[in-house]
Amino acid sequence: MSNLIALIKALISNFQSQKERDEAYLCESVDMFDLERRMRLVDFAARDHARSLIFGNKMP
Repeated sequence: MSNLIALIKALISNFQSQKERDEAYLCESVDMFDLERRMRLVDFAARDHARSLIFGNKMP
């Protein structure tokens, strides 16, 4: 059983959080205009996901 728990912990540690993925995406910007565009996209996606959680309009 401990082998299963160790495997699950190893798999979970490889996943990045949404914040880490967003920061990596923003770091790939090439100039200020690209950074601002990416920031708007990240912000819009976060608001869209939060809205779907509140109103339940997206199927899992």
